[in-house]
Amino acid sequence: MSAQPADQQVEDASIDAEITSLVADLIEEHEGFERAAFRALARSYLLLLAESGRLALDADRSCSRGFLRGLFSEGARPEREQES
Repeated sequence: MSAQPADQQVEDASIDAEITSLVADLIEEHEGFERAAFRALARSYLLLLAESGRLALDADRSCSRGFLRGLFSEGARPEREQES
């Protein structure tokens, strides 16, 4: 027996269903003109790539390269005493 009534539909939450729904919404937003919808999608994708590149450069500039490589200036940390 099913836990849901017969008239209630099961919602498909897979990634393919979500993508299909987004593409359908995009085409509907552009009044059925698929070329315009894909142009808008490509423009958004290129803007996203440019933004991610800018964020990566900002992250590189905000971190100490010596810290990232595990290198530190001499005397910046107290030396460990060697245990015999």
